[in-house]
Amino acid sequence: MLEMEDTIARINKSEGSYNKTSPEVRIDPPLRDFARSHSINWRAPDPVIPEGAALQSLKTAWQRKSGPVPQYDGYKPRKPFLYVDLTDFELYRSPHVGCGPRKSELVSLHHLEVPVPKKLCFDGFLCVGNVRHFVQGSEIHDCSIEGYGDDKDPSVVVYLQSQLARKDTIYDVWYKLVRPTREYRRYHEPFLWIAQLGKHVIDYLGSQPAKSVNLESFRHDFIHWLFARFAENKSFKTWHLAFRSQLDFRVGVHAYLDYTYHQAFNLANSGHLLSHPLWRECMIKGMTSVKPQPQVVQRTLATPDVFESFQDMYFGANIQGLEPSEYVAYKQERRKRKLGFTKTPMRMPLQAMPTAKLQLYRGSPVRIGDVVAIKPDEIDRKKWRNSNEEWLAYVHDTTPRQGGLQELSVLWLYHPCDTNIFKADYPFNHELFFSDNCNCSEATLLSTDVIGRYNVQWLPSAIPSSQFFVRQTYVTRDSAFVTWRQEHTTCVCRRPKAALSQKYRQGDTVYLTRTLQGEKILDPTIVWEVDDLSESVTVRKLLRLGRDCADLAIEAGRRDIALNELVLTDEYVTINASRIQRECSIRFIPQQQLCSVPSPYDRGGAGDRWFVSMSVAARQGAPLRFLSKSPKCFREASEVEPSRKLKGLSIFSGGGSLDRGIEEGGAVEFHTAVDFSPHAIHTQKANARDPNISLYCGSVDDYFKAALRGINTEYVATIGKVEFIAAGSPCPGFSSLQPNPRSEASLRNASHISTFCSFVDLYRPLYGVLENVVNMASTRTVFGDKNVLSSVVACLVSMGYQVNQYIMDSWNYGSAQHRSRILLSIAAPGLTPISQPWHTHSRKYEDTRSKCLGMLPNGERLGEREYYPTPFMAPSAGQVTADLPDIGNANVHACIQFPDHRVTPLPTFKDRSLVKHIPKSPPGCGYREAVKLGLMPKILQRKKTEAGRPYNRVKEASLIPCITTKQRIADAFNGAAVHWAQDRPISIMEARRAQGYLDHEPIIGTLPQQFEIVGNGVDRMVSLAFGLSLRQTLRAESTNRAMLVTDTLVKRHFQQSRVVNESDDDGYLTDVVSFAIDFEVEQDVVPRTRAFEPMVVIPAKPKAGVGSARLDQATADTAGKDHASKCRSIDSRPGTAYVEQTLTQTFTTIGTDFTVSTASFSRSASILLHTKRPRENDTSERNEGWTTASVPKVDKRKRTKTIVSPRSSSVLTDKSTASQSQADTRATSTSSTKSRRTRHSGLGVEFVPVNWNKKVEMK
Repeated sequence: MLEMEDTIARINKSEGSYNKTSPEVRIDPPLRDFARSHSINWRAPDPVIPEGAALQSLKTAWQRKSGPVPQYDGYKPRKPFLYVDLTDFELYRSPHVGCGPRKSELVSLHHLEVPVPKKLCFDGFLCVGNVRHFVQGSEIHDCSIEGYGDDKDPSVVVYLQSQLARKDTIYDVWYKLVRPTREYRRYHEPFLWIAQLGKHVIDYLGSQPAKSVNLESFRHDFIHWLFARFAENKSFKTWHLAFRSQLDFRVGVHAYLDYTYHQAFNLANSGHLLSHPLWRECMIKGMTSVKPQPQVVQRTLATPDVFESFQDMYFGANIQGLEPSEYVAYKQERRKRKLGFTKTPMRMPLQAMPTAKLQLYRGSPVRIGDVVAIKPDEIDRKKWRNSNEEWLAYVHDTTPRQGGLQELSVLWLYHPCDTNIFKADYPFNHELFFSDNCNCSEATLLSTDVIGRYNVQWLPSAIPSSQFFVRQTYVTRDSAFVTWRQEHTTCVCRRPKAALSQKYRQGDTVYLTRTLQGEKILDPTIVWEVDDLSESVTVRKLLRLGRDCADLAIEAGRRDIALNELVLTDEYVTINASRIQRECSIRFIPQQQLCSVPSPYDRGGAGDRWFVSMSVAARQGAPLRFLSKSPKCFREASEVEPSRKLKGLSIFSGGGSLDRGIEEGGAVEFHTAVDFSPHAIHTQKANARDPNISLYCGSVDDYFKAALRGINTEYVATIGKVEFIAAGSPCPGFSSLQPNPRSEASLRNASHISTFCSFVDLYRPLYGVLENVVNMASTRTVFGDKNVLSSVVACLVSMGYQVNQYIMDSWNYGSAQHRSRILLSIAAPGLTPISQPWHTHSRKYEDTRSKCLGMLPNGERLGEREYYPTPFMAPSAGQVTADLPDIGNANVHACIQFPDHRVTPLPTFKDRSLVKHIPKSPPGCGYREAVKLGLMPKILQRKKTEAGRPYNRVKEASLIPCITTKQRIADAFNGAAVHWAQDRPISIMEARRAQGYLDHEPIIGTLPQQFEIVGNGVDRMVSLAFGLSLRQTLRAESTNRAMLVTDTLVKRHFQQSRVVNESDDDGYLTDVVSFAIDFEVEQDVVPRTRAFEPMVVIPAKPKAGVGSARLDQATADTAGKDHASKCRSIDSRPGTAYVEQTLTQTFTTIGTDFTVSTASFSRSASILLHTKRPRENDTSERNEGWTTASVPKVDKRKRTKTIVSPRSSSVLTDKSTASQSQADTRATSTSSTKSRRTRHSGLGVEFVPVNWNKKVEMK
């Protein structure tokens, strides 16, 4: 205060030298956090009168005052009323000793009784007529609100009663709050809004039938009730405008429901008001609407097979195996048969290596289809750790050489120890994995290198006891496992390259690369013409409304422009086809729907979703015009949801951010959720799409035990009713923030990673996803060489599931948070695997550090972080919070516009004082910088030396650090948590924005509980991206099945399947002839699979990428030529020797169940196909209501050919060697030896990072 007074004095002194007419400079002093009477040398505006003496004087004045005495809502006091005006007042916490560390702090009145009663005092003038006395430190006894039940006036009047006034023997004395001080206004005005909200809520509850109002009633019904009451009232409009005129009141009602409950409890009709389920759904006073279940099981339960997979892990002592009941085991086996899982032996000891017989050729030639054994050389043995003495390979072609020799073209087969599960105890060491790794660009392999061959069973119906067998293909680029199929035996190098016109057709919406401000980005465009000869494409340009047409948008009256809104033009340009990267989805949105753009087009470009509503002509000065109808120049994306969604089960669901993001994708509907936290479960209930969702509030182990026993079916899902499982298992067991990974709680949390596998083993869903921290993939040497991720993948692969795992960084999907997680997805045998979602956002290359999921047996990195051009830059902390109001140091603890814009815990006076001295420039400063610059007073300096970075400010132009479950600004290792411009921690609302929570979704619980739920969740943008990828996967699956059925009908070949109806308990088999497709076939953009395309990853250090063999889109082209082909179980050479049994597959729909009847799959691991119509059926409208420019002819001039990797910014020109171009086309591995590359590096292009950051990734 003294410094501010000196500043004002200097300004006033300097003003004397200016002309007397110069404007007066006025600087308002900073707002106080404490009562004015708490300040040193403060002088009261009038002499301070004891409250008792003031009351005696005021009672005399009241007796002289004439006029009616108001009645208070039917309240009948025993004494006559005496109303006294309280002006120039401040309310604050009691300054007396024993009243806590926040003595004399200003506080809003709605905190008087919540969450616990507090001792509050007030200063101010007590007035009756012209008589006024200043009182100080009067203790408040009660607060009363006038206005309940009034349907004419929406406002309220607030009264206080002091402890002294309550004891008056003559009058019932109340002080009416009239006018606060300037400093206290920021506390009082929010309270008046909250008090008026409480009036409306209580009146609404009173007007509705008993036990009828829940939290959902405040989404739509409440505002309609309010409009019917006060629609024309100016005071109500002002009140509603302060809430940003929102229609959904759920968040606001929940934020202040403790206060509302206290008010309702003291009213005459409290019985009726408190009968509504609203209070239980918001857990007021500990009430619940979902009954918590007692925890009985104390250890982590697992199925017998899962127990054997994890019993030797460092947390294995916490796991207990449990057999299912006889009936559940029967249902489980029936489910396995229905989905085509290979029958496994009851118990096969781990590491039991069956003896497979090596057959010598003895002069016989090597034949196509043979699985041959080769001795690796010394170099190969050193590179491949723990490799077998014999390397196995599948011969897909032979070339005769002189002297009777043969040159062999092979695809390598991997043992489990050659893949990413080499650190796990795999139960079937005689299982082989086909691979996409060929020897086409390696040293020549001759028949003399072969020592013999093995008989191999392909897709066996049961695990053989001693013979090698193959169920899956190992995709080396992704370290992913997919169901083996016949097409995999054709080397990718031998597949013909599809013509350009077969890839693209007129009206396709695609991304093309361009450079903007030195950064490569992707821009949407429309394919117009394709020239196979010159490999060029003519496209119709699209502009971004906000980026390219900002001035025109203002002229057109457009505000709040979405980042993903496009403008249609009549300009055409011819480009090299190599600039086209991938497809995107564009939808037409009419002008009248711009205020409510449908999901997911309202998420700023997430999932490559764009929309267009305006057009502009190419001529100079042409204005923007709204389109009257959907343009026919492009194929508009369809977002019609499937006719029936997958039935989902969520375990460790938390607040449901993973579930709701997946549900937004449109492919899954969760029917069951399990979580231990009551507040998380009630948050799930408050936001669930299905009002009848089954919620289990209790231990996941108790739930699993009930499922194994087949009991409590009212709450526990039964086998056959779960088609998708989502799990976000507890991350504290693996988190780098875990101080003691050996603690009992940490080991118990870590052991729950096996729970996902157990649920999958029991329920056998069609698809599933597991989310956890990246550190789960780390091998902790202190616990031996066992790796958790490797064990999880091995367990799922041994069941027969297709498995893929990858890093998903939240900033790559539209989030402003620095949060990285592992997502592991599974698919049942033969189904189309879930593709890793494409990045839509990216950071600058120099800001993106290297990261991977570990090392592979050959020393290469597993699951490396990828980097490639995207349409958007990742949003910053400042961008996602720009509309949030300035709340200063957050001590007011109320925000009307955004009720969750509050901090927890509320900083103490010392913390607030310390944070004020943290510099705001340069960005990212903290306590250490403040001390180093001499800005921190000695009285505020911390005694202990900090190794980390406490009190660090978040960088406004960068990402918000990973949101954790607790807010600790003084924590040296928890990441920056102080606001960049305001002297406070980040608020719950800012944490919600970082995590992608939608503003209208309520989070149930106290403020610390809300922050824990937010920090525990999956970033919503990540889960949405995964949900959209799953939806596209199901569309592709449906399309593939439809094509199979159509081809079958043409050939008049009907296959009959014996199908067990899950809904029947009698177990009888039913003969069914079925080729129905359960999922709707939709014409929409379907991306090509990532599993078989070249990728670019961020390397650990600059190095040239070497292409490797992998399955690509040509696989789908080959597969599409013959939909009627059947896969037969063969002995050793697929395609040359067949057994009698023909294995078929049929998707059937029985009632409402999605079922699969199969013994094996001929079209397993289907590629996502973009279905194309004949060109003759294409229709295009070249005129959208304005003159279009003529389409330019293809430029025939010779130009340098530019080749851009679909996932990279790397470029090759025509000067590249022919061998290099061939390597690009074939994408094969290159090596001087016959080494099998488990990881591919994408296209064979030079990839040299610029200004590469070699620092180790921060965990």
